[in-house]
This record gives sequence, structure tokens and C-alpha cells, in this order.
Amino acid sequence: MGKKNDHVTPPQSLMTLANKITVIRILLIPIIVICLLKNMSTWVITLLAFCMLTDLLDGFVARIKKERTPLGAFLDPMADKLLLTAVFLTLTFLNRIDMWVFIVIFSRDLLIVLGWSIIYILTSSSKITPRLLGKLTTAAQMSLAFVFIIPFSAAGRNVILWTTVALTTISAIEYIFIAERRLGEWG
Repeated sequence: MGKKNDHVTPPQSLMTLANKITVIRILLIPIIVICLLKNMSTWVITLLAFCMLTDLLDGFVARIKKERTPLGAFLDPMADKLLLTAVFLTLTFLNRIDMWVFIVIFSRDLLIVLGWSIIYILTSSSKITPRLLGKLTTAAQMSLAFVFIIPFSAAGRNVILWTTVALTTISAIEYIFIAERRLGEWG
């Protein structure tokens, strides 16, 4: 039997510097949505780029300062999901993207959150392990948001759109298999 949470170092406080950076990213979501609704593209691009940088920064800070926490492991991916859901919902509302694109992206994230919740309820395990494919999917979704906000060629936009849809779909399938395996180990 392995050590429980051997990758998590208990900090003196739950609100580590890394977690504070993640919370800032979450607090920026309404501002980004308002800027999108007011067609303030420069602000949206700037804030989204800032969020992408802080997404990299919070993980780096947590590793360097040895402040990885269960709260951070939960908040970081949740911040990404909240940000992307809000941005794509707003882009759908503004008729910049088709509803089906939002549904594909939102369905994957909903599936992940519901799957994690079910696993937690059944197994009491809250372990969240980031997947490379999941990280690539998040990066592709961020890129897709950018190309629907800034002027971009239709051909380039379509390449990024279909790449993102494919990665999102494959990532959702991967998470289903992982959840099935974790539940199989439990039962």
C-alpha cells in the first residue's frame, strides 16, 4: 500500500501563494465576461493572456515553494473550467461560435466534474491527477477562444476549431476510461 498523498506537502496555510494566484484567476472571470459583452477585445485578450500566464505561474510557484495542496489541486483545474465555460458561453451568446462548440467543450468539463464527484462520493478519494491530454486540450481551448475574439483567417480558425473539438472529445473519452478503471479498483 503506497503512501497517502505522497506528492502533497502540507503547508502552514491553505491559502498559499500559488492558491492566491489561482483565486485571482477565478476573480477575473466576471471582468473578462463583461469586457467580452462590451466588445472590449483588447482587454479580453490581455486578461485571458494574464490568466494563461498565471495558470503556468501557480503550478511553478507551488512546486518551487513546495506548497502543493489538495485545495490547489482542486482549484487550479476548476479555475480553468470556470474560465473556459464562461468565455465560450459568452462567445455563444454573442453568436461568435456555434452552440454545438460550446456543448462539446462544456460537456467534457461537466463530465470531468461529475466523474470526480462520483468517485469522491464512492471512494472518499479526492486525488486529482492532471493528464497531458487534458492540459493540451485546455491549451487548445484557450487558443480557440483567442481566435474567436481577435481577427483571424477563416481557414486558420477552422483548423484550430476542429483540432480543439478532436482533442476535447478524445480527452473526454480518456477521462471516462480513467474513471472506469478507478471505480473498478475500488469495487
